[in-house]
Amino acid sequence: MNQPSVQIKDAFIDYGELRALVVDDYPGMRNALRLTLTNFGIRKIQLAGNAAEAIFQVKSKPCDFILCDYNLGDGRDGQQLLEELRHSNLISPETVFIMVTAESFYEKVVATAELAPDDYMIKPFSAEVLHSRLESVLQRKRAFHDVHRHLLAHNLEAAILACDEIIRSRPKYMVDALRFKGELLVTLERFTEAEVLYQQIIKMRAIPWARLGLARTLHMQKKDEAAEEELRDVLEQAPEMVAAYDLLSEVCLSKKDAAAAQAALLQGVAISGKTVRRQQKLGEVALANGDLDTARTAFTHALEKGRHSIFITPSDFGNLCRVQLEQGDLKAVADTLRKNKSSLQDSPEGQLVMAVTQGMACIQDGKLQEAAKVLDAAGALRAAGTRGDDQLVLDMARVCMATGRLDEADGLVSEVARNSHDSEALLAKAKRIYEEAGRSDAGAAVLSDATSGVRKLNNEGVVLAQRGDYQSAVEKLLTACDEAPYNPRIMMNTVWVILKYLDESGMDEKRLEYARHYLAEAGRQAPDHPRLAGLRLQLKEIEKRFGIQRAAQA
Repeated sequence: MNQPSVQIKDAFIDYGELRALVVDDYPGMRNALRLTLTNFGIRKIQLAGNAAEAIFQVKSKPCDFILCDYNLGDGRDGQQLLEELRHSNLISPETVFIMVTAESFYEKVVATAELAPDDYMIKPFSAEVLHSRLESVLQRKRAFHDVHRHLLAHNLEAAILACDEIIRSRPKYMVDALRFKGELLVTLERFTEAEVLYQQIIKMRAIPWARLGLARTLHMQKKDEAAEEELRDVLEQAPEMVAAYDLLSEVCLSKKDAAAAQAALLQGVAISGKTVRRQQKLGEVALANGDLDTARTAFTHALEKGRHSIFITPSDFGNLCRVQLEQGDLKAVADTLRKNKSSLQDSPEGQLVMAVTQGMACIQDGKLQEAAKVLDAAGALRAAGTRGDDQLVLDMARVCMATGRLDEADGLVSEVARNSHDSEALLAKAKRIYEEAGRSDAGAAVLSDATSGVRKLNNEGVVLAQRGDYQSAVEKLLTACDEAPYNPRIMMNTVWVILKYLDESGMDEKRLEYARHYLAEAGRQAPDHPRLAGLRLQLKEIEKRFGIQRAAQA
């Protein structure tokens, strides 16, 4: 590992050029914080009394620094505001976000948060302390300016080189740069290099995040035994490192040990139960394990703790109702739908969740005519373009089956099977639906036809590409995409083959547009998939090679 050579001093910060946003629900505190920032030399200061106002302000005028109170009264709190701003890309990586709170428990919140602020201040604090902390964060942001610039341009290779420059010339930020570089290598699927880097960092100092990074690279290389051993040792040394429990659950699922995965998530939730995604994952794993009580508790907590979170979707209400239905608690289902009626009716997706759930409840209550009516409403929403997640589509198939709409049921199951041909859990659920309806043979035929056709097209396309026949491979995989338009694995394979074809045969604008479309759709269907970053980089390189510039990449 290169050691720092030339040391670059921190740059002067002109506070008069900064644009700041103060978010606090108390007018007196907003004004007091504005006065404090004015004394720092900041002249461009906007004020917001809640999360909605803050988002409006950020969309209207981008800011360099956000000073936000954690408790914003009713609605989203400061942590949920931060998550929405970052998840929706409303603020750049260079925007400073400092949380202010009178609650000492926020130290635990920030230590376990998926998206943490750049810093946080526990009230009361002096202007001098705030100035010192702000200066420190701003200097760090300045040091990583080139890294952030390349990251925004999806030029991850250049971002890695920028990290190397910081490692060489800015010893103060060397550890941060090493961490950033490791994450970039993992994103680019350069797992062997990432593993070596993390091993080198651990030899210098056994930093928990470096050991977590090492475990992740081992997991991505399917070295799950070594990954689990590393994670369990990390947790023995640092049991509060909640992200390690999340990764351990992924490793256990990869090893087909769902019980151990659930146990890991339960330990993580015991440390930090406020993280919405952890509760959601625990609910999903517990439901798959048949542990309905744990699943119900987890889904309930996800909705309660994430009521105003960007990570809550109509599917979360559907998940809770699904568990309640399996427990035979029709009253709880009705209560869940009634209490959340306004939220669900706000979107077509929510309306579909309500209709299908009501249909399921009617079937369970023996009200087949009422089930048929809500099924008509669900069908109209689907016809208008509202798709629903795969679990919901299978629930709808179950209602169709129970009301005698067998062809519709077969079509819905076939759709799910084509788009999730490699999901053992979904295919097993589909099989159970047919078994419960006494149509096992019909179900076997539907699932076989749906999965075999898509799998055959995908495999043939990949084999053709491996042989270098990219033109034929593109045609095969585009056909597969027509058959399974929401299958992320097939879409990513299609993008990869199209880019190979363009690299070999030259520009084809129609195929390039296909690559852009399917890459964007794959990003929507599987936003955290590790292949996406590499495909985006390849697309950018193809566009650069042919002189194509776009304001925003896929």
